[in-house]
Amino acid sequence: MAVSKRLRYEILRRDNHTCRYCGASAPDVPLRVDHVTPVALGGTDTPDNLVTACEPCNSGKSSATVDSAVVANVSDDALRWADAMKQAADHLLEQETPKLEYRDAFLTEWNRWGAGKGEARKPVELPGDWKSSLERFRIAGLPAWTWADIVDASMGNEKVLRVNKFKYCCGIAWNRVTELQEEAGRLVGAKPVPANLDVRAAVIEAAYTIWYCGLVDNEERPTADQAAEFRNSLTRLSGRELEAPERVLGAAQHATYFGIHDIATALREMDRDSVWRAWIAAWPTTFVPSEDPNNRWGTYVGDPTEKQRDWVRKQIDTHLEAGVYVGRLIRAASHAGNGKSARLYLGLSDEELANAGVSAWQSRASDIWRTAFMATDMVDPTVEEQGAFFTGLQRIASDGDFLLADVYEAAAAAGSYKDPDLSTNLTRHLSVFEAAAAPLGGGN
Repeated sequence: MAVSKRLRYEILRRDNHTCRYCGASAPDVPLRVDHVTPVALGGTDTPDNLVTACEPCNSGKSSATVDSAVVANVSDDALRWADAMKQAADHLLEQETPKLEYRDAFLTEWNRWGAGKGEARKPVELPGDWKSSLERFRIAGLPAWTWADIVDASMGNEKVLRVNKFKYCCGIAWNRVTELQEEAGRLVGAKPVPANLDVRAAVIEAAYTIWYCGLVDNEERPTADQAAEFRNSLTRLSGRELEAPERVLGAAQHATYFGIHDIATALREMDRDSVWRAWIAAWPTTFVPSEDPNNRWGTYVGDPTEKQRDWVRKQIDTHLEAGVYVGRLIRAASHAGNGKSARLYLGLSDEELANAGVSAWQSRASDIWRTAFMATDMVDPTVEEQGAFFTGLQRIASDGDFLLADVYEAAAAAGSYKDPDLSTNLTRHLSVFEAAAAPLGGGN
């Protein structure tokens, strides 16, 4: 049954020609009659469901006599419901605003990168679940401004395939979140762990939750057998491994990126990746962007060769399989990368180095030679010059009659002359006193 013109006027007269939603009144705004609960949702045409509304709030039309009796008042419950619905909508809009602003900040950085030029330029495709992933970082407290560095680090890493760029971004972002949480804990003061807390069980449960939810988010819901395999692998962790929960939780997150179902495998892969990234990050390279201002893809000048990359990978694998602590390897990798060397040796024992086929004294001689070589003009020796240097160094090592101090001094002199052959600068001090004062050969 439609609302009659007479009833419309009765509603306007009852409400004193004032919008019951916003308080606007005639003649400042056109007034209409509105169904508080829409007819489509079961609302009626009775006075307790009708209310005066200004045109911005709704629309309608009315006319009737002025001297008629006032109709029944609108239902208070209906008004409260309408007001609550409006407040709920406003609240949802307020909640959406920071989400959208956060996404926009991320997309601004992401879309700066792409492949191709002009109209042919294509951005890097985002996965279907990128919005939900981003929302977790927002809730975790990761500031929007950090995405500039995170995206650049991911896009600038040529080893990461385009299809994995976003996953790599997420890995970096979780590291940033961990750093923020640690700093926040330091500022507020860490609370003591409750005496009755089973730390081992808590770490295992947290790692399992991170792994399971991470795979689900990546639309790779694990099977019951895979879930059981991962949980069982967690229970096999030693007490020493569980004393570093951040490593276990990080490995669980790492496992979600590559679909790993065993925490021990994830720990090895994570450690391998950490050492590798330390070496690559420390390697000095120059990024030359494209001349096209709309294309951020360019080239890196001075990257390590494929042969150097392969050798570093083999050293990392050898050391990790031998049980060398990952923190020591990261330090050695950073030192090697900073010196544009593929020899991981700093802080490692002679036995560990021998196991990986690396000589500590030859590596130190190489560092000295390269530093002296670059001292005047900061120009790196070429790959050919480095090869010639090591050839000469191995020839001296095969002779065996030398003092390490002499080799290091000769390396410094040869580098300053930009000479890859240090044998011409090697002074042989073979008196019995000097021979007794320092060990011979490559044993140190």
